[in-house]
Amino acid sequence: MTGPRLSRRAFLIGSCSAMALAPVAQAARLGSAYDDTVWEGLVSAIAGPVKTPQILRDALKRDFTKTFGVPARQDLVTHFGRAGIATVLDAQEGDREEQVRWIAAYLFTGSADPADKDAPMINYPYALGWKSLSFAKAPGLCSGPEFGYWLNPWEAA
Repeated sequence: MTGPRLSRRAFLIGSCSAMALAPVAQAARLGSAYDDTVWEGLVSAIAGPVKTPQILRDALKRDFTKTFGVPARQDLVTHFGRAGIATVLDAQEGDREEQVRWIAAYLFTGSADPADKDAPMINYPYALGWKSLSFAKAPGLCSGPEFGYWLNPWEAA
């Protein structure tokens, strides 16, 4: 066997250091799980009793973070983790009100960025607006790949 050998003392020092850091790593994992739980609760409270598809939840988390940044998402999680998820229905102070409204518009419209009127409607098949209407389906879902009657200009009945 060639190369440097690991002494018993070096092994014990390394093992003790790893064991000392284990609770810190566990706490970080718990914080992340807690943050995810609060975020999911926040989204569910805004969505209401309508089941939100996971693909829409994942896209929301990605696009919210892209639009407002990680600190804004963390601020919402921290705030509603302390104040309670039910308070999301109350008027919020500062930027939180805009962010909660943005989340609601995102969930119900399917827009990639509700603040941008030219943003693509990438999530419209999953938008909760369609689920809240008993008489409609998202364009393209009822007539295959074409838009069917959605393609025609609007006419009064």
